[in-house]
Amino acid sequence: MDLPLEAARRAQTPLTLYHLGLALPPREGAVALEEALHRFRGNSQAEARLHLALAVVLERLGRPEALAHAALARLKAPSPWTRLHHLRLELFFGALPLPEVLEEGEEFLLHELPGVRLLAGHTLALAHLLRGQPRRARTLLQGLLPLLGPGSLPSFLVLGALALEPLRARLLLEAAQAGPQAGWSQGFLLLAQGLLEGGEAARDLLLSAHGLLREDGALYALLAESRLKALGVEVEAPLAPGLAPGLRPEARAFLLGQAEAPLLRLLGEGPLPSLGPRGTEALALLLAHKEGLSGEALAEALYGEPNLGALKALLHRLRGKDLRVSCAPYRLATPPPSDLSAFLKALSQGDLEGALALYRGPLLPWSQAPGVEELRLELEEALRQAVLASGRLDLLLTLAERLGEDLELWEALLERLPPEDPRLPIAQARVARLRREYGV
Repeated sequence: MDLPLEAARRAQTPLTLYHLGLALPPREGAVALEEALHRFRGNSQAEARLHLALAVVLERLGRPEALAHAALARLKAPSPWTRLHHLRLELFFGALPLPEVLEEGEEFLLHELPGVRLLAGHTLALAHLLRGQPRRARTLLQGLLPLLGPGSLPSFLVLGALALEPLRARLLLEAAQAGPQAGWSQGFLLLAQGLLEGGEAARDLLLSAHGLLREDGALYALLAESRLKALGVEVEAPLAPGLAPGLRPEARAFLLGQAEAPLLRLLGEGPLPSLGPRGTEALALLLAHKEGLSGEALAEALYGEPNLGALKALLHRLRGKDLRVSCAPYRLATPPPSDLSAFLKALSQGDLEGALALYRGPLLPWSQAPGVEELRLELEEALRQAVLASGRLDLLLTLAERLGEDLELWEALLERLPPEDPRLPIAQARVARLRREYGV
């Protein structure tokens, strides 16, 4: 990591900052790449390179924004690499039908560059596994095995453990053990071993893999989490509540199992529930006020006026969607599981790690309902104040990164970073830019 960091300090070009972002731990790398994008705005080739690196880093964190950055990289500089990275992230966070991913990716299996063929094969094998077709994934992976080298082996270990015959999978593992292992590649190795083993050995391997991957391969840490759960082992601070809502259904089933009940997602840019915009706003308000709201208060919060006729019609439609809304006051008799409820519970219990994992962005950011706008500001400010009061570097960095342009958070982070911390130049650059933009 020292070489890219030193190169980026001496000559801050798109290429050196690209490598810096990938070399830093993922959260710090994401911040560095976002700053680099501000610096090289208007240079389409530089932006494409940095968006691609940011997509890779955000994928390692399990964040659905990775897909948007991959799409931007593809738009700005179409190439086999940007197209395939975009397709691969569609498998985790997108909505493109899996047959269309397969159709577009197959043309790269005969590409002249081995690296492109490997990336295409990895993408297509994953798509087959998401479709429940391990035999097709196995056939594809077996054809790629002769191309694998030390640098590409770790990426194929988990797919191999899931799709290849046990003997081939173990040969793949033994080949990977021949070289030095970085933290993330060691995590993949342990996860693949845990998937192939049984009993106590599997438990210990999966626990070790989860610890290594949760900060540097979060999606695969989810796979370890689900296998541990099947063994009756619960991990500390599970990732599933925060990450599962951002996954497409096939990826959620692949990583967590079919029985995993997804949280209804209301925080961030999540898809709308099937209640329509106004129904979703009403649901959010009722979830946030478990004690209930009077008809006048709920109507004012939704419409800005006490329109009880419109409210009664809306609640009638919600009850038709199997939501049990009781009267006097209006409240949810059986609230559906949601990221909003889980966030409020975590915040009230002082579980800031859990609250931050769930806070993917503002509450229903598209809504202009007065009550939702007020609640949106209250939630963000409550989280901000709790994190600022904690003074913890990891929490400050996570929320500063999540909110992006909050000067107070970045200044608080800057005050607490020791001089030798590699994140210090990143925080200094962000604070300097925000102070200029805000005229401070």
